[in-house]
Amino acid sequence: MVLFLDMNSYFAAVEQQDRPQLRGSPVGIIPNDCDTTCCIAASYEAKFHGIKTGTGVLEAKSRCPTIQIIISRPDLYIQYHHKIIEAVETVHPVHEVHSIDEMSIKLRGPDRNPGVYRQLAMEMKQAIRTRVGQWLRCSIGIAPNAMLAKTAGEMVKPDGMVVIEPHELPQRLYTLKITDLPGINVGIERRLRSHGIYTMPQLCTASKSRLRQAWGSILGETWHDWLHGHDPHIKPTRRKNIGHQHVLAPELRAYESARAVAIRLLMKAATRLRSEGYWCTKLTISIKPMDDPHWSLYQNLEPCQCTVRLLHHLNTLWYHRRTEFVFAISVTLGGLVRDACVEQPLFPHERKLTELAHTMDKINTKHGHAKIYYASMHDARKAAPRRIPFSTIPDLALPDHS
Repeated sequence: MVLFLDMNSYFAAVEQQDRPQLRGSPVGIIPNDCDTTCCIAASYEAKFHGIKTGTGVLEAKSRCPTIQIIISRPDLYIQYHHKIIEAVETVHPVHEVHSIDEMSIKLRGPDRNPGVYRQLAMEMKQAIRTRVGQWLRCSIGIAPNAMLAKTAGEMVKPDGMVVIEPHELPQRLYTLKITDLPGINVGIERRLRSHGIYTMPQLCTASKSRLRQAWGSILGETWHDWLHGHDPHIKPTRRKNIGHQHVLAPELRAYESARAVAIRLLMKAATRLRSEGYWCTKLTISIKPMDDPHWSLYQNLEPCQCTVRLLHHLNTLWYHRRTEFVFAISVTLGGLVRDACVEQPLFPHERKLTELAHTMDKINTKHGHAKIYYASMHDARKAAPRRIPFSTIPDLALPDHS
């Protein structure tokens, strides 16, 4: 059995815990201070008014004139994340962290007893309330595998606790919509419909071979196992790329100003590349102009950790194609290779440039963001602040600014 813990309205709840004046009020969290952006989180008081993730700021204010719009503070959410992990582990070791607000616990031996795991769930909720904060609530699902446990946790929010027992499967799922299952979006639902699968009972009773055909891969067989309460081993995926993307502030959307932001994104990605012990063999930039379709360009490389070399290739790609105004940029370092698999550069000056990049990382880690940086990113050194990806937790030890 697996216990899946999901924090409720996490970013908004952290703000309410940290700022008592927000408690009990509708709160919307936004990434940037402008009315053209959208909420990336909403408190339950805001959800009562129909405000949710993706609701535009202007619409949120129209639906709820008293809503408190708060600019996100990623570093604070990461700090609370680690406090929550510590609180949960006073009750039971965490098996896997899935995102900033999700984690799972493997239940083995006596912990698989229904009375025991229900008690563990209640103790975890209490540990979070007493050790981290009263305004932080979580929903817990318990089921034979993590997918079903996450599904169970979604059934009752906020502060719910739902158990799906093995003998209840798959019939317990029949009242759900297919898109209620984590990982099945409208695109996958459309594919399933093209194979004659429209309802949850049809999905649950389909054979392994039919689901493999519907998914177009062995993942269909894995879904068959999940739906019937099995917990198949999933081979860990290998990291393929490291990158950052950013929607530009209006004052940085001119093409030359946007280039400084691209350099800032490249430096952030290169710092992560080195800190995680990788070299890249491909650099890709993607540009979304204000009024035209987005476009991408890439350059294949010899294994590289050197920011100077990467900047040279970025400039070559940047001036290969121009646009007057840029709305969004992404910079991706791909084709990753581990340190142990790469021979050091042959020529001394190339080795020195790589050593220089590592030295700059150490200085910025010790003394703070942008204490030393390349002049070409000067105008954008405060752009693209830290964000929290869905499935990874940023390392607060790496330099950035709030």
